[in-house]
Amino acid sequence: MVIFFDIDGTIIDDATQVIPASAASAIAALVRNGHVPVVNTGRPFGHIDPRVRSLPFRGYVCACGMERILDGQVRFRVQPDEALRRYTLESVRACRINALYEGENAVLTDGRWSLCPAGVKECARMWKKGFAVREISAEPGLDFIKFVTLDTPGCDRAEILRRLSPYYTCIDRGGGMIEYVLKGYSKAAGLAAMLQDLGANRAEAYAIGDSTNDLPMFEAAGHTAALGDGMPELQAKAEYITAPVLENGLEQALKHWKLI
Repeated sequence: MVIFFDIDGTIIDDATQVIPASAASAIAALVRNGHVPVVNTGRPFGHIDPRVRSLPFRGYVCACGMERILDGQVRFRVQPDEALRRYTLESVRACRINALYEGENAVLTDGRWSLCPAGVKECARMWKKGFAVREISAEPGLDFIKFVTLDTPGCDRAEILRRLSPYYTCIDRGGGMIEYVLKGYSKAAGLAAMLQDLGANRAEAYAIGDSTNDLPMFEAAGHTAALGDGMPELQAKAEYITAPVLENGLEQALKHWKLI
């Protein structure tokens, strides 16, 4: 079986940034039992927490399907072209909305105005994990893979969506955050492509997540579990609702399915 794991809020508890020992041991048990654990995350591969990379994942579907890595080899990678990246930056600035751009191994900010509290928190988290936080104006070609916007006082959310929705799928993550993924890509498309790489089918695919950007993954997998402290919208679509992250939710789901 192939088990697809979201990271934030699924493997790592959002509030504490703790990875429960039970989660690490459960993923190792999957491998011993002959199953294939795969990360399926909105983060680019270069932004994955080193603690997660140390776990025995065989594959990675990253940036909501825009990157795919299997057995250490990059199978697929795409990003907005330079013209779209420039248009994106111009649009974000015109709408006076905070954005965090996800570059290679770095979080990119725009120094034209101060970050909102949510942006400061995310940059601090990434810095503590060893990732760089840089100004996007210093990047050659304004290089980024994907990005999120964060509502700020006086921003024009409706206008940014009007400008960017022809090019990106815009995912409302709640709390004023919108995630932008190139049209045609999603956690579902990445899951399907990874199954093809592995010679597996939908019935053999299990998905575990907590957030609205996991909804496409849930539609593509044969079996689904939502974390007990995850978003209600995802729980409503889940085959099984497990315990919260810090209450060994990941391990509980795998035991429920009799995979470990």
